[in-house]
Amino acid sequence: MPRPPDEPPGNDAGVALNSAASDSNESGGSRELGRRARAIGTLLWASFLAASVGTMFFFAFIAPEELLGIGAGSSRIDRMGVYTLGFFGLWALSALASALTLYVRGQLDDIQEPKS
Repeated sequence: MPRPPDEPPGNDAGVALNSAASDSNESGGSRELGRRARAIGTLLWASFLAASVGTMFFFAFIAPEELLGIGAGSSRIDRMGVYTLGFFGLWALSALASALTLYVRGQLDDIQEPKS
């Protein structure tokens, strides 16, 4: 697609993306996420953010060596491994809490909706 004379060079990717988006809309290929997919995406994103902040606060006060209770060089897992395990542990915990919240909210919505 030729570039208009007033458009700066290097913007070809944006033109390609816009034309691809308009092509998919014209062919009826718009894909919108369902309710469940949006809930899962929201759950994972919120729990990721909570785990990120939780990991920063947790390891700001507790050193990985103190957590393992051993000397710095004698462990089979290094500091980065402890940070990684801590992050994924907090992510799993916060994802579980978010899933429980969504479950309870869904149960409450079922109770509050009048049945016709």
